[in-house]
Amino acid sequence: MDDLISDARYHMLRPAGPDGCTVVVRETSFLAIGNGEAYAVGHTGLALSESGSWTVDDGYRPVDAGTYAMSWGRDGGLLRISGTSTDPVINGGSADINCDW
Repeated sequence: MDDLISDARYHMLRPAGPDGCTVVVRETSFLAIGNGEAYAVGHTGLALSESGSWTVDDGYRPVDAGTYAMSWGRDGGLLRISGTSTDPVINGGSADINCDW
């Protein structure tokens, strides 16, 4: 879907993980559905593959609203997405962030 139609918003999550691995999230909202994808980005600034995705009711954008948790370990990270009682996550809800390029 074209970003002009979907009103995409991008977020770089902090703090960065091991060796400077950064998570970039793209959130869109169209009609009554919100979608998001997470990407692991290295020093080159390129994301080679999607790490995870989710769908949320009523066009809610969890990362934009701050209803997420990001944790890091030695081998990567885990992004957990939360909705609200009225805007629940209906598909997905977490992303394993693998920084092994």
